[in-house]
Amino acid sequence: MRARHATAEEPLRIAMVAACPFPSLRGSQVLIRELAQALADRGHTVHVVTYPQGESLVAVHGIRVHRAHAPWFAARGWPWVWRRLVLDVSLALALYRIVRQAQIQVIHAHNYEAPLASFLVRWMTGVPVVYHSHNALSDELAYYVAPGWRRRLAHHLGSILDRQVPRRADYSIALTCELESFLRRCGVTKVATISPTSAPPPAGVHDGSGGFAGRFAVMYTGNLDPYQDLDVLWAGVINLLAVVPETLLLVVTHEVNWERRGGSRLVQLVEAGAAQVIVAPTFSAVRRLMARADVLVCPRRSWSGFPIKLLNYMVAGRPIVAAEGSAKGMIDGETGLVFRNGDAEDLASVLRRLAYDPTLRVRCGERARTKALEAGTRQRNIEQIEGIYARIRAVDGGAMGAVAKETRLRGLIAFSKDRISAASGEMPR
Repeated sequence: MRARHATAEEPLRIAMVAACPFPSLRGSQVLIRELAQALADRGHTVHVVTYPQGESLVAVHGIRVHRAHAPWFAARGWPWVWRRLVLDVSLALALYRIVRQAQIQVIHAHNYEAPLASFLVRWMTGVPVVYHSHNALSDELAYYVAPGWRRRLAHHLGSILDRQVPRRADYSIALTCELESFLRRCGVTKVATISPTSAPPPAGVHDGSGGFAGRFAVMYTGNLDPYQDLDVLWAGVINLLAVVPETLLLVVTHEVNWERRGGSRLVQLVEAGAAQVIVAPTFSAVRRLMARADVLVCPRRSWSGFPIKLLNYMVAGRPIVAAEGSAKGMIDGETGLVFRNGDAEDLASVLRRLAYDPTLRVRCGERARTKALEAGTRQRNIEQIEGIYARIRAVDGGAMGAVAKETRLRGLIAFSKDRISAASGEMPR
């Protein structure tokens, strides 16, 4: 069993709400899992309330996971938007049941749909809500639609949600200083920046041994969503091949349908022998692969988020190349190299510089790892979150809600009974 360290002054009962599949190797889910794990290790009781799906290949320990029920009628050819809406309603019902049954003291909601469900439950029970902002929706939502009026509409809708959702939380947490400033401009007054951290890899992972048959290995890890700007990476590698023909692009992902998701240009690179796609079964496998790369790349231009892969890159001790928008915490020329957003030629130029300068690669990798594993950072972050919990509970006295709130919900209790699959229990190792 994983050791638990009951170091918190007052262990709490916390509901961590994730409107997404959990656990998973995707960045947001990794952040949620590591935060929940760190809180559990501090002695708190952590309940994760999430969607029906999850990848059992990612283990969590000492955390109770509860899954919203997926109604049968929402899985039979419904449009994506309507399926998601039904899931979110089920998520709210599941959260309400867990808050009452487990006597939850703090709700910690991530991204956008989770706080909406949490605000409803707060209205019903009086339990305060911490909103953990991973990005600005006005920045990210537009990446999922085609250019033109749809993208403008998505940006406008995202801007409305940015102005309405975060300020309704009892307290907000931003991943970056830029995001905190943005939230304050949107009217959020109770907000703090707490940048994510990464745990050190297990012994034997960080050895940097075993390259890829003498080729210059350029590696990307993560999902293949549009906001990752992977077309820039494909084009940059094509430009690099003209001057460094021994280049090998390695795409490490959890997505088995990578041919469709990655696009025709990636398929062409694979067919030409200039790229390989590796579907990694576990995060430990991803870490072992990163330790073998010559360069790790993050082409994402989106400014508002903090790519969790960037932390994993730094811990791996390999040189990093990142777009300006995603180069959070990096020092250009010291902990990595930065290229202009969306500029494939500049990306190729930066990669070429690293290909011909192994000393620079070693220096950047070592300094990045040292910065990522700065002593005490993880503990300070958790203590800051515990301080936020104590602050918002002091405002309402930590009450579970007034009798009047319980009275207005009796009908909801009857409705939700037996409709929520609270698949509780410790996840497999």
